[in-house]
Amino acid sequence: MQTAIELPDSPCLLLDLDVLERNMARMHQTIVIDGGKRWRPHAKALRAPALVQRLQAAGADGVTCATVGEAEAMVAAGIHDVLIASQVVGNASIRRLVALNRQARVMAAVDAMAQVQALATAARDAGVVLPLVVEVDIGMQRCGVAPGAAAVALARQVAAQSALRFCGLMGWEGHTTGIADPPAKQAAVTAAVRLLTDTAKRCRDAGLAVEVVSCSGTGTFPIASQLPGVTEIQAGGGVLGDRRYRTEFHIPLEQALRLRAVVLSRPTDQRIVCNAGWRYLAAWPTPAQVCGLPGAVQLSPSAEHLTLDCAEPVHGVPIGSTLHFDVGYADSTVFLHPAFYATRGGAVECVMQIPARETGSGPR
Repeated sequence: MQTAIELPDSPCLLLDLDVLERNMARMHQTIVIDGGKRWRPHAKALRAPALVQRLQAAGADGVTCATVGEAEAMVAAGIHDVLIASQVVGNASIRRLVALNRQARVMAAVDAMAQVQALATAARDAGVVLPLVVEVDIGMQRCGVAPGAAAVALARQVAAQSALRFCGLMGWEGHTTGIADPPAKQAAVTAAVRLLTDTAKRCRDAGLAVEVVSCSGTGTFPIASQLPGVTEIQAGGGVLGDRRYRTEFHIPLEQALRLRAVVLSRPTDQRIVCNAGWRYLAAWPTPAQVCGLPGAVQLSPSAEHLTLDCAEPVHGVPIGSTLHFDVGYADSTVFLHPAFYATRGGAVECVMQIPARETGSGPR
């Protein structure tokens, strides 16, 4: 008989598996079945390899990562088709990227010749061929080369290097995520993604093979997954259904991720202090929301403590009891924790370990 898993007294993440599975099914239906696209979920919020493996079993294909350290964790877990949706810069990080490509296909993004030259030199010295995508700025004004001729020129430079393999293009239409009006959002996402797909066509017209045209996150996947010319969608964190995606990006997914905290103090009938400070529950960019308390509740976090000032007296929440919070933004909360406590029907079914944050020498 399996021993029941006890929850810690410290704040911990609760992941409702029934809700998670409904969110996964919805995203798979939209992206893969309806859209005909590959689903390569971004793991910067998911982080736990065991959770990403569940997405693979639910129809995802490969994974997107933000860092080399995340990619190392996924490859170690047996996920061997990885896109690092960022530029890999610095000798130590480049060496780790090269080493990963002895075990798996781990693509990285470039948007400048300096990156291309550094990666080509390292790959050539190691006897490895590095797969790369060119990142195109399709309106977010963060990283990326300009669409059109500039992107084609950089793609040609990648393809000309014997130690590199040009795989295609990626972009991120993140500037469109918060548009509330559905027709306006549809138009903005469509226009941004067209910059990417038109650039892919220009690359093909120039004789370059384009395998990958990758874009989109949870805030845009219902639109981007239906657009022609896109081959894969990076949306991933939405399976956790946090408040940011639901209230600010207007994506109808369910809240699967909550934080459990313990009540430390009850100074008054309208004040509750628990152990869910900002070391455990991110206050930015979207605040969490407490579950099950009446009336308006103002949350005031400090490092260890979270003070709840309630608009009306609250009874039945004594010292030592627990509170649950809907996580505001998974990306800025999950990395603060060592594990997900995955529940079904209120009982803990399993614990999914989250690799520690990486240091300059790699993950520990």
